[in-house]
Amino acid sequence: MLQGEAYPDPYLELLRLGAESEHIESAVTVTLLLDGALVTGTVVSTDTWERLHLGQLRGQDGDLYRTVREAIWHLDDAAEKGRRRRQQDRRFLHLRDVTYRSGRTTHTLPAWRGPVTAISGWTLGHPA
Repeated sequence: MLQGEAYPDPYLELLRLGAESEHIESAVTVTLLLDGALVTGTVVSTDTWERLHLGQLRGQDGDLYRTVREAIWHLDDAAEKGRRRRQQDRRFLHLRDVTYRSGRTTHTLPAWRGPVTAISGWTLGHPA
């Protein structure tokens, strides 16, 4: 459940903000603890996650892909014309090249989006 009034970990928030910045290009890998599972991946911006997400949709459902792509295009167009400022949603963290580990089960995913409030712990890097 997303908690609107929750305060994010300030250090994790700095990593999220760094990924959103167009002036920072370094890749940071993190391992997150979520409900007993480990999620490892590279922190990316919302824009990068959207591109990865659209790429996944393209391969799954052409109609859904076109609908989502058009909605994102309208948001970007409105922001460029100054009618509406497109803000990044601070409630979510985005990763690419993800490994999800729960017990003995491991899954790899091209992209992941999860609520920051669900993260109970984190560290830089991959688990040994």
